[in-house]
Amino acid sequence: MMKKKLLLISLLLIIIFSLFLTTDYLFLAKTTNYEIVNNKKEKINLDSSLFTQKDNESLINQEAIDFEADGFIKDLENDQVILYTNLSTGAIRIYVKETNYTWCSDVINIDKYDLNNAGIRQVQSSFNLVYRDEKDNVKQVRTKESRIKLNKEINGNEILFKVEDTDSGIKFNYSLILNGNKLKFVFDHTSIVEDKCRITSLTFFPYLGSAYLNEVPGYAFMPSGSGALIRFDQESTISSIYTSAFYGEDANLTINNEGDLLNLPIYGFVHGINQNALMVNIKDGVSFAKINYSPASIDKNFHMVYPTFNLRETYQLTFSTNKILIIPQEYYHNNIEMEYTILTNDNANYSGMAKSYQKDLIDEGTLIKNNDVKENISLDIEAFGRDYESGLILKKYYNMTTTNDIIDFHHFLTTNGVNNIFYSLRAFNKNGYSNQSVSNYKFDHKLGSMKDLNDLEAYFYYNPIESYNSSRKYPSKVLVNLFNEKNYIKVGVDKYKFYANMKDVLNYTPKAISHNERIALDGLGYRLYGDNNNKLNKTDSLKKISELLGNNKYPMYSPNYYMLKNTLKYLNMPLYSERLRFYTDSVPFLQILLKGYIDYYSSYLNFSSNTKMDILKCIEYGIYPAYLVTKEESYLLADTLSSNYYATTFDKCKDEIVETYNYINNALKEVIGAEIMGRTTLESGIYLVEYSNGKKIIVNYSDIDYNYSGHTITSLGYEVI
Repeated sequence: MMKKKLLLISLLLIIIFSLFLTTDYLFLAKTTNYEIVNNKKEKINLDSSLFTQKDNESLINQEAIDFEADGFIKDLENDQVILYTNLSTGAIRIYVKETNYTWCSDVINIDKYDLNNAGIRQVQSSFNLVYRDEKDNVKQVRTKESRIKLNKEINGNEILFKVEDTDSGIKFNYSLILNGNKLKFVFDHTSIVEDKCRITSLTFFPYLGSAYLNEVPGYAFMPSGSGALIRFDQESTISSIYTSAFYGEDANLTINNEGDLLNLPIYGFVHGINQNALMVNIKDGVSFAKINYSPASIDKNFHMVYPTFNLRETYQLTFSTNKILIIPQEYYHNNIEMEYTILTNDNANYSGMAKSYQKDLIDEGTLIKNNDVKENISLDIEAFGRDYESGLILKKYYNMTTTNDIIDFHHFLTTNGVNNIFYSLRAFNKNGYSNQSVSNYKFDHKLGSMKDLNDLEAYFYYNPIESYNSSRKYPSKVLVNLFNEKNYIKVGVDKYKFYANMKDVLNYTPKAISHNERIALDGLGYRLYGDNNNKLNKTDSLKKISELLGNNKYPMYSPNYYMLKNTLKYLNMPLYSERLRFYTDSVPFLQILLKGYIDYYSSYLNFSSNTKMDILKCIEYGIYPAYLVTKEESYLLADTLSSNYYATTFDKCKDEIVETYNYINNALKEVIGAEIMGRTTLESGIYLVEYSNGKKIIVNYSDIDYNYSGHTITSLGYEVI
C-alpha cells in the first residue's frame, strides 16, 4: 500500500512540475545572456570564391581549322554565323564571323591528344544515348558507332536529323534552327520509337564549350546563387563529376535531400574574356534535366559543362531484403529545347550573358520595366510573430511581435528619416511559426489583425510548401514519395520539416491569396517536385505552378525563373554563389539580370557574420537591406523551432537599421530605376558597376585606399561617380 502511495505522489509531482514548466513563471527567470550577436569583424579574403577575381585578358589563339578535311559541310549561314555539320558523327561547328572563332562540339586537331578509339568516338559524337535493354541492363551508345544511322534534311534555316540505333531499335529526331546569333536545338519527343529497349537519358553536344586544361583563357558560368564562375586556369578541387538538378532535386524521387539550387535554366562559356562567349538557355525539358560539371582531371583533361535529360527516372524499391528496380513504362512526353546564343567582344563575359538573357525575358514578357521610381530605396522589415516550445503536456507560446509593435517600429523608423518601408509578417499564422502548413493561412488574432496595418505596406507571410512536426507525429497533407515514405528533413533534435503534397499546394494557395489581400509567398518559387500519389511528375508540377498565379504579382522569396513573371519584390536575394568547392568566383549575374525590373532585398543583415562586407555587397549589387525583428527578446526562442533567429530584438538593433539604411541609401538612391549595364574588376576586391543612367559605383573591399580618375575610394568604402 505504501509503495502505491509513493508511486501516486511521484506521478502527481511530475504532473505539477510539467504544468509549472509551461507557465510564465519559470520562463520569466530566463536571462538575456541567451541572445547572440554574431557581428565579429572577420578578415576579408579577397582571393576566395566569395569575390570575383581579376580576369586573364589574354587573346585566345585558336588553331586553324580545315572544315572539309575534318568531314564538315557548310549547311546554314547568315550574316553572323555559319553552321557546319559532320554527318558521320553528328558533330557541329559554329563559325563566328565577327571574331573568326569556331565553337566546336567535337575536338579540333584531335591527333595532338592522347586518345584511344573509344575516346575519339566520345569526343566526336553529338549525343550519348543511355537505355535499358530487354534484360534491364544499362547500355549506352554514341553517334560515331556503326550501329547508328544518321540522316539529315535541310529546309530553309532548319536542319532535321533522323537517328536510328539498329541494335536497340530506338529512333528519334532532333532539329537545329539558325536565327541571327542564336542556334536553337529541338528534340521532338513524338518522334521516339522504342521496341524492347527503353531510353533513360540523352546528352547532346557534351563537348560544346569545353576547354583543354588551362589552354583557354576564360571560364564556365553556372546559375548558382547570385552567379558562379569556374575558371579554366585554376586546378579543380574535386575529383569526380558534379551533378545537380535544375530547380533542385525532386523530393518525389529522393529522400531527405535539399541540395544546390540552380535558379535559372542557363549556363555558359567564355573563351577569351571580351572575345567569345556562348550562353545556353534550356527553354523546355529543364524539369528533368541535370547539369554536369566535369573538371579537367576527370575526362581526358577537358573542362566540361553539359546537361543530361532523364527521360525516365529509374529507382529501386526495397521489400524486406529485396530490391526491385522500377523503370517507368512511359517516358516524359515533353520536348527538349535549348537555345545557344553567340556573344562577341564587349558582350563576351558574364555581364553580357546577363544582359542578353535579360532581353530574352523582356521579349517573352517575363520582365517588365519598373517605373515606380521613388526618391529613396526601400527597406524590408520582416516581423516575427510567435512560436512555442513543447512541455511534457502543454505548449508554451511566446508572442514575440504584435501589429501594435509593428506600428511602433514604423513610428521610430519614419521619425528617423526612413520613409520607404516594406513589412512582411512571418509567423503571424494561427499558433505561429512551428504550426505553419499549407492549410494554415489565417492571421493569429492574438497578435492583432492585418487591418491594423492598412496604412502600411505590409504583407502576410505564407509558405504553402513547408510544415513542421516531431518524428512521432506526421502532419497531414504531406508529400508521400515514390518510396511510400513521408519525405522529411531533420531541422532540430526532435523536429522535422515536411513538404506538402502538390495537390494541396495547388488547391490551398489560391485560397490563401483570396483570404489575404496582401500576401508574400515563400517556398512556392523554389521548391519544385513531383507527387506520385497525385500522379504528377516534376514536369507536371512546373507547368501547374507556372500557371497558378496567372498574371498577378506578389512578393516572392528566392523565386526561380518560372516564378519571376509573378514576382513583385524579390526577397532573400543571394549575396554570393553556393559555396561549392569548385566554384572559383561569385558574380552578380542575377542582380544584373533583374536590376531596373524587380526590386530585390538582402538576406537578414542582423544575422550576418561579416556585416560590413555584406553591406558593401548590397551597395555593389544594388540590393536593398532587410532585417528580421521582434519586439520581445530573442532569447525566448532558444528552445523553439525558431532558435536560429537570434539578435532580432528591435530595440537593440533599431539604431543599426537606421544607420545601415542611410549608408546604403546614399549610394543606391542615385540609381533607383536604372539598369546595371556592366561590372569590372579593377583590382582584387575593387569593383566598378556601371548603370544605365550614367552613374558609376565603385566598391573597395581591400584594406588600402584606391584612386580612380581623381576619386579616392577608401578602404572598405564606396564612391558614387
